[in-house]
Amino acid sequence: MKILDCTLRDGGYIINWDFGAERIRNTIANLISAGVDYIECGFLKEEKDNPDKTFFSSMDAFKSLHLPDWNYTLMVNYGEYNIENFSNCINKNLKIRVAFKKNKQKEALLYINRLKKLGYDVFANPMHTNIYSEAELKELIEEVNSISPYGLTIVDTLGNMYEKDVLNIFNLIDRSLNPQIKLGFHSHNSLQLSFSNTKALLKMPHKHEVIIDSCVYGMGRGAGNLCTELIIKYLNDNYDKGYKIPPVLKVIDDLKTIHSKTPWGYSTPYYLAAIHACHPNYAGYLINLKLSDAEIDEVLSQIPENEKINFNQELIKKLSG
Repeated sequence: MKILDCTLRDGGYIINWDFGAERIRNTIANLISAGVDYIECGFLKEEKDNPDKTFFSSMDAFKSLHLPDWNYTLMVNYGEYNIENFSNCINKNLKIRVAFKKNKQKEALLYINRLKKLGYDVFANPMHTNIYSEAELKELIEEVNSISPYGLTIVDTLGNMYEKDVLNIFNLIDRSLNPQIKLGFHSHNSLQLSFSNTKALLKMPHKHEVIIDSCVYGMGRGAGNLCTELIIKYLNDNYDKGYKIPPVLKVIDDLKTIHSKTPWGYSTPYYLAAIHACHPNYAGYLINLKLSDAEIDEVLSQIPENEKINFNQELIKKLSG
């Protein structure tokens, strides 16, 4: 069992990834001191580099951080970063995670396979994993097995998976996935179930090395994510891990200055977005209109099924007008 902290990537949605250069360095240094197994440093994006932000236009931009040896990851949203921007991998400590939607699965897996041929260890992160049917999941596993990436991550994109959903998907994948491929879990806390779902998953017998995503102080869009400080304490107490809590508390103290201005965490609107299986940006849009919870519920209930998982600003503007 390993932990992948993605505060600097998933938490970045809160502040447009503008953590500041000093906070970026301090966060990474403290996570290393805590013994967190993987640290996700941000996104690969085709944008102008900014030392205060956690996205990178190239491998050279990432190397400019001059980080100590550790296991790092960067994420690519499939379709937002040209494969031609990659050169042959010269740092095996850096893993690439590729997030993709179900309708782009085949193209994304070809992208992942090309990255693997360039020497990268790559994770496949199928977004909204719980909207896959059993047949579609089996097809996904077959295709993943054929290219054998470094890892496959179950992604609870909307934060609306219950324990039975997590365990059903986990068990199906664990039975059929090549045992050498690592199996990850990335959850959002819209229903306040990230911690309990993760605990349930970890208790299940499994053939794979399991990698759990988390964020310090749960930092993340809307309701946020599984808290790094919670899960590492749980693993220390129940699985004889040796993560150190004090360095993570230093990160929390630093992040509280952000939280006081742009808070995240449980709120009724994001709960409503989860139970309606809608993109969290719909909730964020309606919050800004200062609608009541009952009004938000009514608007979300009108979103057509085919528009729920992808944010459509024109649609929500029309429905809420």
